[in-house]
Amino acid sequence: MGVGVRVLRAADRAWRTFATVVLCFGTFFAGSLLLMPLAAPLLLAAPRSARRARFGKRLVRASFRAFVGWMRVLGVLDLDLDPDTRDALSGARGLFVVANHPTLIDFVVLASLLPQADCLVKSSLTRHKAMRWPVLLAGYVSNDRGERTLEECRRSLAEGNAMVVFPEGTRTLRGRLPEFRRGAAQLAVRCSGAVLPVALESRESNLEKGGSWWLAPERRLRLSVRVLPKVATGPFLEGAGGEPGRAARDLTAALERRFHEVLKRG
Repeated sequence: MGVGVRVLRAADRAWRTFATVVLCFGTFFAGSLLLMPLAAPLLLAAPRSARRARFGKRLVRASFRAFVGWMRVLGVLDLDLDPDTRDALSGARGLFVVANHPTLIDFVVLASLLPQADCLVKSSLTRHKAMRWPVLLAGYVSNDRGERTLEECRRSLAEGNAMVVFPEGTRTLRGRLPEFRRGAAQLAVRCSGAVLPVALESRESNLEKGGSWWLAPERRLRLSVRVLPKVATGPFLEGAGGEPGRAARDLTAALERRFHEVLKRG
């Protein structure tokens, strides 16, 4: 490799590092904090309003679409998304959307593509300085409320939202295949007739678990998004004799196998 090529690659990486840290993540957190003046009055006036939550989800989607577009314009992200996948996500309503979790921006990308994305979130996010405002305004479902979480998921799906869940519970370690926990399947068999699996894959990334988010990878981050065929939850319940726990175990294993097959091929 010539000296000129190495210099150009180093300059490109330096630019993408600056753009990622300052122009992208700086913009993201600043925008989240700027939601506070809008979110606070709405939360006080209508703390449990379904209309407020719908407005919040649409506002978050518009913000995330702008953010993803900004990343692409700056040259720090390539999004591999075919028309069939885009159409499937734009029509996903009242479904559990189950995805693996290779990068920090997975939910951002999915929420920018889904018409009304809901999400299971850690309760700690409601206390995060930057993230609490979009989380509260959109009315995302806390994952640690037991039966209340179950009822809120059912209500959200009935309202036509797509409930995004990451069964791993955290980001995938580099070079590893996802390992799913049963929590997502437990909710799915109790709340939804079908699950929509979405496989996310990124070969070059600085946003995986333990990755150096402050240093861009040698090549531009490329995130592939693929919708897989829907999985009906009914046959799993029937096969388990109507016992949700067994059905969730079998559904988790089936989803994990399917993701492994797709990601190995990818």
